[in-house]
Amino acid sequence: MTLEPYDPRKLDELALRLLDLAAATRRMAQRCRRYRVEDLALHDKKAQEWCTNLAQWVRKAQADLDMRVLELRTQRRAGPAVGRP
Repeated sequence: MTLEPYDPRKLDELALRLLDLAAATRRMAQRCRRYRVEDLALHDKKAQEWCTNLAQWVRKAQADLDMRVLELRTQRRAGPAVGRP
């Protein structure tokens, strides 16, 4: 697995892609309600697995970001003090 650098724009693109999928799924739910489709059969094992993996990936990415932010904040606070006697 290769680490890919993500800037805010790329994070937004990923988020919008996920939102598009969520919106499409919500539209399906609304159509099921509107037309009283009570039992739409779907092969969902892989989708459920992907969602679980994605949730784990997001939690890890958030923890990595928290650490990076903490490091940057520490560096900024220490910056002026570094080099002082």
